[in-house]
Amino acid sequence: MTIVHTDEIFSCEVSVCSCPGSDSSDWHLDLLRQRLFPASISKPKTAFTFDVLDHFLIDALECKTSAMSFYQKLKRFTNNAFLERVPDRYRELMRVSQLWRDLKHRKWFGLGHDMEQDPGDGGLALFCPACPQPGVNLPADWKVQYDRDTVMRQYVIDGNFTAQHMKMNKPELDVALSDGKGFMVAEVPYQSHLKQYLDSKEVSVYRSWSLLTDQLAINAANINKSNLQSTGIGATAHAWHGCFIPHSVVDFQKGER
Repeated sequence: MTIVHTDEIFSCEVSVCSCPGSDSSDWHLDLLRQRLFPASISKPKTAFTFDVLDHFLIDALECKTSAMSFYQKLKRFTNNAFLERVPDRYRELMRVSQLWRDLKHRKWFGLGHDMEQDPGDGGLALFCPACPQPGVNLPADWKVQYDRDTVMRQYVIDGNFTAQHMKMNKPELDVALSDGKGFMVAEVPYQSHLKQYLDSKEVSVYRSWSLLTDQLAINAANINKSNLQSTGIGATAHAWHGCFIPHSVVDFQKGER
């Protein structure tokens, strides 16, 4: 079996437990008990240590390290002179890291031992901790103690037209593990909403050079690009603290559509 660790990729012999009462079909659970995450459930040939998965999660978050760059680093740790002699487990790292991240999120939100419980829309994303929330950071009689303007939430909506995403060659292979459970909205209801939406063209009235340049930017964003899955991204955030609202981030299909 090929083991991927934080400073080396190596092979070792692993024997299936044949003790009385053991089930050979569940030996991937034995690997998990030893802090080894198997790349597959049925007859795994590759396993990643919990430490290397945690390292990749932090590297991707803080250093914006891609999976390819991270695995190339591990290959150089293993054999810096002959990289081609190191087993290629990049595809397995992509799959296992997504499973690891999803399991981590469910554990952090108290769902690690209850797989049947549905987190709900946005249930795996943190709401702004500083905003007024009844039952969280407001007293029971908050309606009496505070006036409406003090506890009122304010939101802002903004978009980024440069965060483009190209269409996949095989979109059926892109399986969502927590669709709509985080900051992004659920895909199927969102696409159903877009099919019912009718495009409306804006009337251009130029009174200054700045308005003209703004309209040109909008027209450029509204150009239909058939090779793109999304032409940008839009989100709702708290006006005071800048935290995104769970289940409120969407992909733009054509400009601001």
